Amino acid sequence: MQNKTTPHVIVCDDDPELNSFIRSHFKLDGYETHQALSAKECIECIDKLAELGDTIDAITVNGKIASDRSVMLILNVRRLNKNVKVFVLADKGLSEDKVRMMDYGADEFSTKPISMESLINKVNMKLLEAAKESAPLPS
Repeated sequence: MQNKTTPHVIVCDDDPELNSFIRSHFKLDGYETHQALSAKECIECIDKLAELGDTIDAITVNGKIASDRSVMLILNVRRLNKNVKVFVLADKGLSEDKVRMMDYGADEFSTKPISMESLINKVNMKLLEAAKESAPLPS
């Protein structure tokens, strides 16, 4: 079962070196990280963790993977876990897909290059906002 104080993030990027680089920065910030090199692996990771009673708090996804209309990753992620925060990291040439990816349910869209500090801060802020929204109101 997931330690509720440790946020879980899936890094979904088809470049193994970049995937490892991003995951290493999240690990340094206290995240439990999971690797996915494709949309299919991302969905499988969510399913596998759900079977273990764990949930994913955030997903960073390469813009090319997120914009693949045949896979519809963001819509499928939302169907499995409506609370997960989805962060699309797109190459400059994919910035025109921003509106479509936000319509699919992405929480944040950033154009590469992005500093790891900035990315982690964005994820931290979205998770903090979500925690505040789900906190019980004082009586």
